Amino acid sequence: MTAEAKPQRRSLSGGLGAIRNAPVDSVSNEPSVMPAAVRAGFDTVPVPMGEVEQLRANQIPQVPRRTRGAGRSMPFSLKLRPDTLDYIYSIANGRNIPLAQVIEELVEAHARDAAPGKG
Repeated sequence: MTAEAKPQRRSLSGGLGAIRNAPVDSVSNEPSVMPAAVRAGFDTVPVPMGEVEQLRANQIPQVPRRTRGAGRSMPFSLKLRPDTLDYIYSIANGRNIPLAQVIEELVEAHARDAAPGKG
């Protein structure tokens, strides 16, 4: 009787099995000292001397300005509950004043009630 030969599997990696990564001499856990932009060469862009101070000023973090235009020239859109909207309209219609004036008076009343020493 002849012994059956076990089938041999072919290597799926082909010639890739012989490739090995080069051993790393030392593993450093500390981050690179140079920023990525400097390593990539982006720090070498020439800037005119007149623009250097402006570029530095742009890098200083600033609190965003939240001021808007003067008077009642700025649009203000919001969604209110129906009962709140009815209340504002009833005040405006009862006194024959614009909605903006009603809102401004409500804000002033709130500011007076929330003032320090009150409450």
